[in-house]
Amino acid sequence: AAPPPASDAVTPQQVEQAVERAKQWLYSKQNPQGLWEVAPADVRKAGNAVAAGGQWGGRTAIATYALLAAGESSQSPRLAKAIAFLTTADMSGTYAVGLRAQVWQYLPQTPQVLALAKRDAQFLTNSINTKANGLGHYGYYPESKDYSHSRSQYGVLGVWSAALMGVEIPSKYWQVVEHGWLNNQDTGGGWTYQHPAESKYAVTPGMTAAGVASLYVVQDYLYSQRGLDCRPGKPVPSDAAIAKGLGYLEANFDKVATSIRYARDFPLATLYAVERVGVASGRKYFGPHDWYEKGSRWLIKGQQKDGSFKVFESAVGDVAGTSFAMLFLARGGAPILMNKLEYGDSSSANWNNRPRDVANVARWVGRQSEREFNWQIVNLQAAADWHDAPILFISGSEALKFTPEQKQKLKSYVEQGGLILGHADCASRSFSTSFRELGEELFAGNEFRILPDDHLIYTNRYPRSRWRSKPQVMALSNGVREQMVLIAAGDPGRDWQTMQTGGKEASWELAGNIYAYAVESAAPRRRGMTHWIEKDPAIEPTQNLLVGRIQTDGNWNPEPGGWDRLAAYLLNRYRIGLTTRTFAPGDVITGVKVAHLTGTSDVQFTVEQQSALKAFIDGGGTLVIDAAGGSGAFATAAERLIGQLFPGGELIAIAEDHPQYAAGDESAVAIEYRAHTRKILGSLPKGAKLKAVKIGERFGLIYSREDLSGGLVGAAVDGIAGYTPAAATRLMTQVLLHSADLKAQSAKPAAAKKKP
Repeated sequence: AAPPPASDAVTPQQVEQAVERAKQWLYSKQNPQGLWEVAPADVRKAGNAVAAGGQWGGRTAIATYALLAAGESSQSPRLAKAIAFLTTADMSGTYAVGLRAQVWQYLPQTPQVLALAKRDAQFLTNSINTKANGLGHYGYYPESKDYSHSRSQYGVLGVWSAALMGVEIPSKYWQVVEHGWLNNQDTGGGWTYQHPAESKYAVTPGMTAAGVASLYVVQDYLYSQRGLDCRPGKPVPSDAAIAKGLGYLEANFDKVATSIRYARDFPLATLYAVERVGVASGRKYFGPHDWYEKGSRWLIKGQQKDGSFKVFESAVGDVAGTSFAMLFLARGGAPILMNKLEYGDSSSANWNNRPRDVANVARWVGRQSEREFNWQIVNLQAAADWHDAPILFISGSEALKFTPEQKQKLKSYVEQGGLILGHADCASRSFSTSFRELGEELFAGNEFRILPDDHLIYTNRYPRSRWRSKPQVMALSNGVREQMVLIAAGDPGRDWQTMQTGGKEASWELAGNIYAYAVESAAPRRRGMTHWIEKDPAIEPTQNLLVGRIQTDGNWNPEPGGWDRLAAYLLNRYRIGLTTRTFAPGDVITGVKVAHLTGTSDVQFTVEQQSALKAFIDGGGTLVIDAAGGSGAFATAAERLIGQLFPGGELIAIAEDHPQYAAGDESAVAIEYRAHTRKILGSLPKGAKLKAVKIGERFGLIYSREDLSGGLVGAAVDGIAGYTPAAATRLMTQVLLHSADLKAQSAKPAAAKKKP
């Protein structure tokens, strides 16, 4: 199980601020030529001490790489001279060229840029050592007679960057690299600076992370065919080496992100290597340590006032040290596209038939959207981690078997705004059948259906109409949004695993569409951010509010998680203890000042039910009605009901300056509409569209044809006609405060990442 979050955990906002300060410091160190070099070009020859071991050009390469990875545009005037320099500079060092090769993936993928990537890849593949314990490793420059695992990491990463851009790398290269790292691993599972028999240094986390990250890269290109037939494959040599390396990191992670400098293990370069392992493996934890949380907390605590990170890594230069820190914070903190669920007992790997499927999807979506995306493996014990991503991916070729407790966790994740995506590896019928049965058990009354051709999952970004092959997609909905999606046929995961894109566009574009559906047009959440809110256990309520929920014969409670989230919001922000009580059709509604009615389908109200609602309103209560998801069918039913309750009565728009909209400390939240609302309704008025029926000087009924219920859940999912989650939360909060005549008492909000 995951450990509890650290009390001094950093927020994504703090990370963004730290990265921005580091950017400005790096820019301040550019010379008049727009570079970061300190040695003149005529001393760039291999081995020249002034040029840092022949690494002339490397300072500009790493600074440019870090700035691009941190979100700076390749078209930025401040980077133009540096990028132009890197395209023509006669660089001869492994570090320098390996880092320069990382730059090309952030530029527009023109033939000229691809040629530059190919040039650097050829240099690096030709420079690899082929002798003794140096086999598969790199020296400072091609003519070097020595080698180190530090230099080797950057050589491999440079070739890998070119491979990701489509440069063809001979299999022989990856085989030699694998041999080199396997041959030089220490018996304890880690790596030192060189082969254990030749190194005077101890095994370190930094060199171990370099070894594990390099072997993950190798596996992508040597063993991508594993799991394609959904049969247990034979282990390959690097499997055991990676497992031993990860074991070492788990046991020694207390040495990472500390003020102690280990020999040949510079702290900031180590963090960069750790980030590569964390991202490649999909791990969130090394032992009890959340690697990103620990590293970012340490970095932010030690960042200099000028924005640099020089205190930790003066031995390799402030520019390099600050760049490594930026790379860790920016790349490691990139949004998590989806979580992959590890399930089953330890003897089964059915959940992971295709170990690189989600990793490759995250990389592809990132390249298409020109931003970084990560992925993550989660388990059934630490369900709190599931909300790190908007999608929980479950794959396999065998029937699913979950305990009642595990099923409840899956149900809670969905009710809290998550989307479960199932993938039938090898188009397995047993997996598909069990996935459908699971969904229909968790969400009784909802059934899977084949999605129509015009569904948003087929049209929102990449049109299904242009796909040559069309994977079949089924989904289960609560009437507001899709809760579970199943890819039952076509087996796109096979293409994800092998990184086959040519002629396989449908496989990748389907994945991109599903992600786009899960987040609509909202900016991807950086690692550590979530829409979900948990109650702060340190806050005690000073006021209590009981809200009635009106049950009907229709789909009256499509989003139960929305009221749980709102209860946490009101407690954390205003010290209000919110609870709800369900009233069955026709019940006398007593003990509450506010009642809520919603749904997604047409529903008829009997005379008895109308009388109960009217008596509640006449007795001083306020009935709040919204069409969940923006359902037209329910809106029709609601408007018919309003006419029955108030014959001849009139719904009036609530004026923007009405005191209701001033209730609480909510004015900073803009009243905005979801992108889908703007798309289907066109121009929209400023402010809320809430309407009301007045009873004397108060509102007896408040009505929203636009969705509020789905917004209360907080997820920015597509296909909902209504307010953004933040706006929906604001509006419902203000309705409750004003209608129940509650005084907003400020409470220290929960962590910033938990705000709506």
